[in-house]
Parts: sequence; structure tokens; C-alpha cells
Amino acid sequence: MFRCRAILVKKKGSWPMVTDSIVETNISVDDHVDTEIEGFLNPLNPQSFFLFAGAGSGKTRSLVNALNHVQKNHGEMLSSHGRQVGVITYTNAACDEINRRVKFHSLFYVATIHRFAWELIKGFHSDIRDWLRENLNFEILKLKEEEEKGREGTKASIIRKAQIKSKSERLDRLDSIMSFSYSPTGENKEPNSLNHSEVISICSNFIAHKPILRWILVGRFPFLLVDESQDTNKHLIDALFIVANEHSDRFALGLIGDVMQQIYADGKERIEEVLPQTWAKPSKKLNHRCPRRVVGLINKIREQVDTHTQDPRSDAEDGYVKLYIRPVSVADKNHAEDHIRRDMASTCNDELWNVRENCKILVLEHHMAAQRLGFENIFTELSRIESWRTALLDGSLPSLRFFTQSVLPLVALQRQGDRFYVARILRQNSPLITEAALREASDPALLLKQAKTGVEALAQIWEKGEPTCGEVLLCIAKHNLLVIPDILLPVLKVLKAENDAAEKSEDENFLEKELADVIKSFQEDDETDDPINPETAALLSAMTAPFSEIDVYQKYVSGLAPFDTHQGVKGLEFDRVMVIIDDSEARGFMFGYDKLFGAKAASKTDIKNISEGRETGVDRTRRLLYVTCSRAERSLALVMYTENPDAVKNHVLENNWFQEDEIHISN
Repeated sequence: MFRCRAILVKKKGSWPMVTDSIVETNISVDDHVDTEIEGFLNPLNPQSFFLFAGAGSGKTRSLVNALNHVQKNHGEMLSSHGRQVGVITYTNAACDEINRRVKFHSLFYVATIHRFAWELIKGFHSDIRDWLRENLNFEILKLKEEEEKGREGTKASIIRKAQIKSKSERLDRLDSIMSFSYSPTGENKEPNSLNHSEVISICSNFIAHKPILRWILVGRFPFLLVDESQDTNKHLIDALFIVANEHSDRFALGLIGDVMQQIYADGKERIEEVLPQTWAKPSKKLNHRCPRRVVGLINKIREQVDTHTQDPRSDAEDGYVKLYIRPVSVADKNHAEDHIRRDMASTCNDELWNVRENCKILVLEHHMAAQRLGFENIFTELSRIESWRTALLDGSLPSLRFFTQSVLPLVALQRQGDRFYVARILRQNSPLITEAALREASDPALLLKQAKTGVEALAQIWEKGEPTCGEVLLCIAKHNLLVIPDILLPVLKVLKAENDAAEKSEDENFLEKELADVIKSFQEDDETDDPINPETAALLSAMTAPFSEIDVYQKYVSGLAPFDTHQGVKGLEFDRVMVIIDDSEARGFMFGYDKLFGAKAASKTDIKNISEGRETGVDRTRRLLYVTCSRAERSLALVMYTENPDAVKNHVLENNWFQEDEIHISN
């Protein structure tokens, strides 16, 4: 604890009165940790280390301080030898933040784990081919063995056969591929593309088994700092351990993290327990983010896991935490959660709780947010396509990006009467008024008039009420207003057939027959892939959604909506946090809040895993709860839906997570 002297001036009549006050502060209690790390990053005497950095401990600040130290003291020498400091972070946003803080200095190579891995292996095309051949053969053999043991005709059997076919076809193509490609942000669907998991697996394998790659890594990076190391792929961490051990005289590996914030299954379990004995293990004690009450709660949550605790800042607010327990059968959870926010506004004397957009509401799965925000019709079917999930959640799925980036702004600007920006969007996206189209047209004015007519027709759709996405797509196609992505063309074909049939007859049987004939004709067309595949079927279902869902979806994937997932907010912080806990809605098996909160007993599998020292769903859930609670800067509300409210209350009281007056049970 440090002390600072403050001079207080009080007025008494016309004469000032000066008094001394000693104020205790702990704000600089972790400063020595930054100094230690700076000493580890010495090219002449490198020292590998693991930095424990709990929630809100300022690890990014420590990381940036270390980088600035290296630049100031060793930057010129490292640059003259063509060497850089490698920094691996978990998200592109984290990369951007670190690059901004170090002023985009060329000494630092800051990348996500996937980009970093690809950078190392991208020149080893022959080795990549050999690895893929061996891995594909192994996977095919394993699937065939499973198929022999399984039952014919089941869903699992159908999936296995499809996977065998797909992997066999890829295996046959390998010899014709001269070079491989990979995009950290793309779907990687080209025949020569590697997927995200393959890049990590190949890189881990190559580092572990190819000394030349270890020499390349060390030659370029005397220091490699890995943020969120507890969630970094365990095989890659093991491979980096080999590098650090083999080249300890010229390379330092710095792992930064907190085992209690591991939320992904492929991370290195209990990483602190397997560190080499020679490693340094500095630790940050202070939580700069959370109020006192939240720090107390997260310390209690983790006390059964390890001995790490945090202290709140000496100037931290007291803060508020409350646990709301509701029956899982609540009909309208949106309404219930609105009521809880009003109660929090009263409890905390904070009117901003009443405005949903001023809170961060955390749900276990994206579909829970989709349901509460109102874009469930779009999300549900598209999320079933496994290969689309990443792009769907980051907003890059081409079929939806067409609506969010072209159609939505066009409609909004037309409604606002902003002709300038409407014209700008059309110049960028309309086939009618490209430079080539206008140049080749006998009457360019006619094309401009056609574009104007199309925009007006699009706006008129809303006069009849809220249109569906499909109706908007049909209007755009009818007027050739925008370039429609190839993936939507089969969908458009079906929609046109459906629309034409509906105009011919109101008879449902007639309509059904017409559509069946159309679909059959598509399937018999040798030049066209069957449009009624799972992807097209999912898109057709999404096209029935009201167009208003596009706007809500866009705000959600852009981070502008009040909702996010428990996993998606790691590293972020918010004044007001509401954590929605509902196992029944989550539909998953990775987490079990009912067990963690005492509403359900441990299963036989849980008991077996505990006896064998293996991780359980309760362990994973505890860590996730720690992450969500530690996001709160001022106040925190936990909302738990359960079939056993009394058991939950008794459990949290027995474990001293909450006080009696912090728990609210209601029907």
C-alpha cells in the first residue's frame, strides 16, 4: 500500500485554513511487474515467462509498456538485423488496439494466431500437401470404421458418407494443387484453400517436427508474446515450448493470461501447472476495472480453482451486484428482463439501466440474442449451415452482406431523400450505371431513368406494409437495380417461379404443383447445380423474414446492439452488465449453470471426471461465469432461469457468493 499526501484547503471566514491528509492508495502496486517483464526482454539474456493477469489487471498496458521498452532500448539493433517482436492476440480488434498504441511501428509484428501461423508455413507447399494427404487418409479411415460400427440410414450415417465423399474428392485433387492459400477472414472455399483449424494444426506440427521452421521463427522473432495464452491452441503452445527450450539463449516466449478466463475447449488446460521450472512467473494483483463488490464476487467464484485473488483499486466504487432467480417457464423473458432492469435502475440509483441500449446483456448463444432482438427468422436457418457460422456471426456472409451493405443503406437513404448518396451507392453497386454501361449505352439517360424508377419501386414496397427479404430481392432483380451475388441466384429463381405461379392462380394445389415442376426442372438441368440443397433451402427460409430483421442483425454483428454472448465479451468492459443464465435455452452440453448453482446434482460422468482429475462442464461454466461477471465496471445483474429456485438461493448463500438482500426470487 502506498501513501500520498494531499493538501486540503478549507475556508473559515476570510482566512484559508490548511490541513494535511494522508490518503492510502494501491494504484501503483503492480508497477514492479512491468519492470520485471522489461528485464526478461533482453536480446543478450532472454527469459521466458508466464504473466498472470486477471480480469481488469491492465495486461494490455503492461504489454504495450514492454514493447515500448524494447523499441527504446533494443529497437535499432533488432531492426538492423531484420528482426521483429512477435505479438499474438486473439482478435483483430485486439491487434488494432495494440498497433495503435505502439504507433504502428515496423519493429512489431502483431497478428491473430491464425494469421501468425499462416505466415510461418505459407512457403512450405510440398510439406503442406504431404501433411494433408496423411491427415485426410487418417480421417477417411476413421470415418469408415465408424460407419461399419454404425447403423445404415441414420442421420449420422448420412453425414459420415457425405464426409467420406468430400474428403476422398479432396484427396484426389491434392496432386494437382501446386500452391495453397488461406485467408484469416475468408471462407476459404477454393480447392487449394486451407481451413482455419488446418492452419493451426499444420503450423503446430511443423514447429514441433521441423527444426528449420524453429530456426526461421527464432531468426525473425527474438521475443514472441502470446496474449490470452490460456485459450491458444494447446498443440501450438506445446510446440512453442519446444522452441523456448531449444533456443533459450536467443529466444524468449512470453505467455500472458489467466487460467480462469479459459473459455475454449482447445486451449491449454492448467497451463500454469505445466510451465518449465526455469520460467519466471510474475503476477498482477490489482483489478483496475471492477467495483469492490464485483471483485469480491469473482474472487469467491474462483476460490475453489486456485489461490489467485485480486484487490480492487483503493479509489474503486462499492458497486452493486444482484441475483434474480426466475422459473424457467416464464412466458415472456424479454418482459421479465425489462422489469429486472427497472429494478436495477432503482437499486443502483442509475436511470440508464432503464434504457436497454445503455446495458450490455450477455446470453449463452447467439440464437438467444436473435430471439430477444428480433432477427430469429434470418438467423435460425442460416446458422444450421456449419460452414457459414463464422461469416454469419461476423457479418461477412455474402448472401446477407448484399442486404446489409447495399440494400439497407439504399433504402434508408432513399427514405431520407438523400439523392447524392443514393446515386453514390448505385454507382458502386448497380449494373445500370457503371462507367462501362453508360459508355456503351445508345441513350445513357434512359439507364439513369431506369435506375431512378427501380429505386422508387423499391421504396413503394413499404407502402403495402413491411416486406419480406424475398420481396425486396424480387423487386431489385425485376429492375436490375443492384448486382445480385451468385449464391442468391438459385434462390431468386425459386422466388420468381413462386411469384409467377401465385399471379396465375390463387389455387394452393396449383401453386404447389407449379413449384414442384420448377424445382424438378432445376434438378434435371445438367448445367446448374441443384438449387434445393441445404444452403439454398436455408436461404429460402431466411427470405421469408421481414426485411426489418436485416437492420437488427446488422447492428448485432457490428457490436452496436445491447446483446452479446458470454464468450464474445472477453477483454471488454461495460458500466452495466446483465448476465442471462438459462440452460434450457442454450441447447448445449459444454456448460451447465444449473449444476454450478446447485440446482442439479452432478452426473455420473461428472463424478468420474472429477475422480480422474479431468475437466467437467461445471469447471468450464465457472470460468465462463468469472469472465462475464468481471466485465462490469459499475453494476452487475445475474438473471437465472431454473426449475429449482430455492436450491439456487441456498447454494449461493452457502458459498458466500451473494448476501440475502442481493437475491430476488419471483414467479
